[in-house]
Amino acid sequence: MPDLVSKQVGGKVLMVSSLDEGHPADNIIDGSDDSFWMSTGLYPQEILFELSTPSPVSNVKLSTTNVKSVRIECCAEDKPINFKTLAEGEVEELSGRLQMKELPCYGSSEPAAFVKVLILAGWHDFCSVHKVVIE
Repeated sequence: MPDLVSKQVGGKVLMVSSLDEGHPADNIIDGSDDSFWMSTGLYPQEILFELSTPSPVSNVKLSTTNVKSVRIECCAEDKPINFKTLAEGEVEELSGRLQMKELPCYGSSEPAAFVKVLILAGWHDFCSVHKVVIE
């Protein structure tokens, strides 16, 4: 399945709840595990994506460090206001090593225009998100 949020196909990061100039949000969708976005504060943390084209979301893959729990939400409206939960899960603690988590998404067959990743808790004060793939 194609990645609906990749920078190469026109996906965008619209908003993040923490800003670090050295690790900007666009690093999440640049296709590389070597670049990343870094949180700078408390939990929860939010990342809001605009998909390249409105599409049903069936799966979200995350590459992160120090993330403990996460929720995926989508919005099918023209503006990212009302969201529905698609998936929620716990991520195994790997002592700062790269975590890979795949979350099958249920609950909406409508084409989503926006997807929100909420990092509800972390294993440490800060976390990083290296890549998000939305299918």
